[in-house]
Amino acid sequence: MTSTPHGEASPGTGEAAVRGVAPAADPKQPVAYVLAEYSTPEALVKAARQVYQQGYTKFDAHSPFPIHGIDDAMGIKFTRLPWFTFFAGGLGIITATLLIYFTNKEWYPYLISGKPLFSIPSAAPVMFELMVLFAAITTLFGMLALNRLPLFTHPLFQSTRFQRVTNDKFFLSIDARDPKYKSEKTIQLLTGLGAEYVETCHKEASAPLPWAFRTAVFLGLLLAMVPVSMVAWKRSTYSREPRIRVIFDMVSQPKKKTQTTSTLWQDGRAMRPWVEGTIAKGELKADDAFYRGLKPGGLNAVAATTVSMTNLVANQDGAAAPATPAAPATPPDPLDKLPWIEDFPLEVTPELMKRGQERYNIYCATCHGLGGAGNGLVSIRAIELAEGTWVPPVTFHSEGLRKQPIGRMFHSISNGVRKMPGYGDQIPERDRWAILLYVRALQKSKYAPLSDVPPEKVNQLTDVAP
Repeated sequence: MTSTPHGEASPGTGEAAVRGVAPAADPKQPVAYVLAEYSTPEALVKAARQVYQQGYTKFDAHSPFPIHGIDDAMGIKFTRLPWFTFFAGGLGIITATLLIYFTNKEWYPYLISGKPLFSIPSAAPVMFELMVLFAAITTLFGMLALNRLPLFTHPLFQSTRFQRVTNDKFFLSIDARDPKYKSEKTIQLLTGLGAEYVETCHKEASAPLPWAFRTAVFLGLLLAMVPVSMVAWKRSTYSREPRIRVIFDMVSQPKKKTQTTSTLWQDGRAMRPWVEGTIAKGELKADDAFYRGLKPGGLNAVAATTVSMTNLVANQDGAAAPATPAAPATPPDPLDKLPWIEDFPLEVTPELMKRGQERYNIYCATCHGLGGAGNGLVSIRAIELAEGTWVPPVTFHSEGLRKQPIGRMFHSISNGVRKMPGYGDQIPERDRWAILLYVRALQKSKYAPLSDVPPEKVNQLTDVAP
């Protein structure tokens, strides 16, 4: 059997494996790879196992589809890429933690709503995002570096037979840089392992990149510097022209801010007044008992009381001074004449009582105390400071408040009384009634007779005489 210079067997050689030499781009270049062709995946796995057992380390198998067991046959070790990903993810977590710590606690320590300047739960989203970002970028570039990519060409591409590796042929290539590589012995080894065809691929002479590619890269880099230069120029200079905005979002939307002028309306105001006789949908609140603590039709009584109170004040201001000085009379409170409700306008349940206790401890206990005696922490602290401007809150156990209609107390919570501000904008109506239900329970607990206590609870009272 003989072989031609291009590796084609002479006529009459049969099916025996032959050695061929592929034409190189530059025959003067040294051998880069020895390529062996196999017809079945089993033959490729067997050859890879024998090559690995012979001590070769720089070789690879090529197949049109994954072959089970080829990794073990080649002795492929676990890749280092997961370690790169792991350490990059850890670096991302550390970077995010330090970034949030120094920006929030050291450089810009702004206290917002009593929140801590630095906490792990609040930093967790940023830590997660930077972990994923660092790990993803490192995985991509680590894979490219370990695989020595990108490659514009490869010595194996010189072989025309190697093109069938994506179709129906299987190949084994040995790198000439392998310490065990010996030209004749390596070729004989592959031939003895059942290779149908063996050929050598030479290194390619280094050639510069095509001028078109180099020109495109240069122009791309040049154009990429244009927006960067324009941004740097605009940031370092001043201009009377408005900013150029590419993306028009809520920052520059056409709008009018509060308390500004407008040429759209005849009165020149940007803010429009309420339209008389109208009300927003869902805000009618026609139930006087639930929303205002008044009996049905109570709003008419409120209007009449307001008019009578105005006349009373006007008469007092226009009256002549008495001859004998007398103690100033306290004007009657117009709220006393309103038709306040006496009972709760909603069903009393244990759940409502529990809700009322919860809301009371949040909004009321700070001043009125947990027991309603007016000894909350805020009141105690104000009395200790003795600044003279503090008015102690009333105790809920006074006779006046115990006999006061529940609707009147609802009005006090909603609109405020004396120095206590109104909580109508902070506490919904149902929660206000729940608080009053709990206040009534506190009042009753102070003066309730022993007969009102369940028999099984009597022994739990410490102040009951035996």
